[in-house]
Amino acid sequence: MKRSMLHALLLGIWLTQPAFAQDSLYLRLGGQAGVASIVEQSVTLWLADDRIKADFDNIDPDRLKTRLADKICQITNGPCVYHGRSMAASHAALDLTRVKFNAVAENVQTAMERVGIPYRTQNQLMALLAPMQRDIVTR
Repeated sequence: MKRSMLHALLLGIWLTQPAFAQDSLYLRLGGQAGVASIVEQSVTLWLADDRIKADFDNIDPDRLKTRLADKICQITNGPCVYHGRSMAASHAALDLTRVKFNAVAENVQTAMERVGIPYRTQNQLMALLAPMQRDIVTR
């Protein structure tokens, strides 16, 4: 009897955990540390990429990293809340093209490869980021 009550209690605790505590994309990316690594690598690649580095000239890299980590955390069912402007508002004056968007996306994929994210998990994150193109590409 005690064993079944313990099982019921443990099951109840497990069922009441937040969504991010279960098998979320956030956890498959490595949680907070994994997302931070992906963001760090991505920003490093963007700032070195001749195709897009000029677009980051007037952007505070630390603030960008914080906002990007929060955004990725939130869209992957992590415990974070993104407090930045909308994608459309934050990119409206940047006059970004599809070619530049694709360069950014390519570097995110490279960053995930560098930190050892499995290919399937990479694709799941990219599928969440891809629709943002509508709000980011302005010409």
